[in-house]
Amino acid sequence: MRETYVLINLYPLIKCSTGISVFDQLEGNIWLDGKIIPWNSAKVHIMTHALHYGTSVYEGIRSRNTTLFRAPLHYRRFQQSAAFLDFEVPYSISTLVNATQLLLDAGHYNFGYIRALAWCGSKSMVVSHRNSNVHTAIMIWERPMPYPPQIYQHGVTLHLASWRRPCPSSAPVHSKASGLYMISAMAKRRAELEGFDDAILLDTKDRIAEASSSNIFFVREGTLQTPFPHSFLKGLTRAFVLEQAKEEGIPVIENDIYMSDMPSMEACFLTGTAVGILPVASVRTAECLYQFKPDSITKRLQILHQKAFCIF
Repeated sequence: MRETYVLINLYPLIKCSTGISVFDQLEGNIWLDGKIIPWNSAKVHIMTHALHYGTSVYEGIRSRNTTLFRAPLHYRRFQQSAAFLDFEVPYSISTLVNATQLLLDAGHYNFGYIRALAWCGSKSMVVSHRNSNVHTAIMIWERPMPYPPQIYQHGVTLHLASWRRPCPSSAPVHSKASGLYMISAMAKRRAELEGFDDAILLDTKDRIAEASSSNIFFVREGTLQTPFPHSFLKGLTRAFVLEQAKEEGIPVIENDIYMSDMPSMEACFLTGTAVGILPVASVRTAECLYQFKPDSITKRLQILHQKAFCIF
């Protein structure tokens, strides 16, 4: 099995004595509840509702030097994600965008990655968060694209996860809720332990949903196909691809896709703020190995994305 690339080793971070990167000791500042504080002063008490009950949402936003990409769209989704969990982010979209830009201008980042987080605090410690207070934080760190250029040319390897995306009646599947990423973490960890880069997840009705934290596209006979978002977050990079495909005259179908459709698919790629547009080289199941090569549609969309987001 070929080498698996791990995100944390591909960009410089402070390291402790064991050589492991530690995110609580980075340089810079964090915007916390309307104030800018030193990075290592941002603390959360262990008696925090979100830590016990998962009541938090987040966003990931890309920047290049001092340019923010699609920040208003991200922060609109940020507010919508909180609404799905029945709490409210106590700041407007414009306030969040301005706070992010302030941090970005002061930080001298090359490939900045912005993480916004909203969570229920320590005012309540029962299951219901009805009486909870809500905190909001924005932080930025240096984070280039997670894989080397050759992987963006040839693709990553996936395997079929044993975990499923939950159905909409059992979880807030259209929220970027932190608690839902437990499934993502377990699926990706298992994939890496077995020598793959990532995992492909089905939903509870055996339909292909997405990768661990990226949306998925396929190409068949010149048509772009992507799963209908029954049970997963509609990513903003996914939306970018749909917009660009329309402008380029590439036919697009959102439909139900099953593993039995794999033999007819000619190309496959993932999309996400963190990974960009990432080709898939293969998908492994217990019975089959499905192999793909980046086609002209994938490459064209990659070029458009790289130009729009100043990648590499």
